[in-house]
Amino acid sequence: MFILQCALVGILYYISNVYSSFGGFIVSKYMLQRPLVGGLLCGLIFGDIRTGLEIGVALQLAFMGVFAVGGAIAMDVGTIAYPAAAVAIINRMDAGAAIAMAGTLSVLASYVFQLVRGVNVYFCNQMKHGIEEVNYKKIFFNFVAGPQIFLFLIEFILGFVFVYYGAGAIDSLMAIIPEKLLYALSQFASVLPAVGMAMLLKYNITNKWQFAFFVFGFMLFSVMGLSFIAVTIFAVVIAYMYFRTGNAAQPAAAVVSGYDDDDEEVL
Repeated sequence: MFILQCALVGILYYISNVYSSFGGFIVSKYMLQRPLVGGLLCGLIFGDIRTGLEIGVALQLAFMGVFAVGGAIAMDVGTIAYPAAAVAIINRMDAGAAIAMAGTLSVLASYVFQLVRGVNVYFCNQMKHGIEEVNYKKIFFNFVAGPQIFLFLIEFILGFVFVYYGAGAIDSLMAIIPEKLLYALSQFASVLPAVGMAMLLKYNITNKWQFAFFVFGFMLFSVMGLSFIAVTIFAVVIAYMYFRTGNAAQPAAAVVSGYDDDDEEVL
């Protein structure tokens, strides 16, 4: 059963890749390659949805600002969303330990992803030869089949190994790492969700008065102790009312016909 679960994580890890033919940018990058979505799906696979959502929310906030600059990949978000989230769920890690572990795995995976890019150069050259030869089979294999097969093998094997061996290996690694270093990493990781929340507010709050929505949601969850579902219902109702109010038809302004002295001919 555990092997099947690891295989499912490996398949999702492949599909969430931006170069996967099953998803592409819209489905893979902007939907499946989100730590929150990955945490939910890994929670479903391992039968612990609550822990999956908790890990997913923590990883989503921590790595919300990760993006490629000029094609340079510092971290692979897909690794954070699936193998890292799965390992965190299996080992019952807290948010700080999960973030520290996810950062390490994602950096390692980013180096492997450079290998995929290098091999794709070979496929591109072969595709050019196929175009010159007007060989449609060669074009298809080097443009679609070849790169996707290689990407699947790399992503599936990497995801499977991370989850299958990662659970025990990370326990051994945690036992070797000094306690003070783990504490320092945990404290550093605890700041990252605040940075992610700040970035979220920066790009979603266009007017200062909209900050009241954030304060209201914080009060509902932290002070009144409402659940995520209850807060989400409040948010949906407020968003709908805000949408309807903003798109309400404005009364037409009265138009007064002007009088111009030049229009009157003076005799």
